[in-house]
Amino acid sequence: MSIQPGNLIKTTRAAVGCPEGTVGLITEHHSVLGGDGHRIVVYVVKLHGIGNTRRFLEQDLEVLSEATL
Repeated sequence: MSIQPGNLIKTTRAAVGCPEGTVGLITEHHSVLGGDGHRIVVYVVKLHGIGNTRRFLEQDLEVLSEATL
């Protein structure tokens, strides 16, 4: 499954103020240039229950439900 805005996800890695397994909604994604010259995709996630927005990398997310457009 590819990650895109509208997908319901859960985090697979804990962060400060965001425990592992927190559910959220992808709101946007950005492609940025990494330090070694390769592209990195950063996902902006609105976290359920916590109410704030955080940025995550793809390896830290698991898709629970894909958006239907």
